[in-house]
Amino acid sequence: MTTPTETLTIRLPAAAAYRLRRIAEIAHRPLDEIIAETLRAGLPPLLEDVPIAFRADLALLEPMPSAELQQHLRAKMNSAQVARYDALLAANSAGMLDDAGQKELAALRAEADRLMFRKAYAALLLKWRGERIPTLAELETEK
Repeated sequence: MTTPTETLTIRLPAAAAYRLRRIAEIAHRPLDEIIAETLRAGLPPLLEDVPIAFRADLALLEPMPSAELQQHLRAKMNSAQVARYDALLAANSAGMLDDAGQKELAALRAEADRLMFRKAYAALLLKWRGERIPTLAELETEK
């Protein structure tokens, strides 16, 4: 089965074009395959790559100004939620979680997943916009 293709004309810096040609030469592969593979490996995920349950929430981030995205990037679960989540995880590991506890744990896990996806997508959007993304160490030292 052949993958559909499209022809594009792009302008690259001479050094980048040279590197791509050299890699193709060394790999004994066509230049267009090397470029396609490089793009696949280097392009970040799109909303279409994210689980459906999170897409609508993440789509709301796209039109936001960078300052708002920075706030989403720095968002955290409140300490009470984190403590409750930890307690429910411990009870679950010990086999002591009833049905209500299981539902609460699932809800907190879903909220943590939503938060993680929002933070990651906010960082991705900021990077696409050319903004500096703080390091993990910088984020951890913020209050």
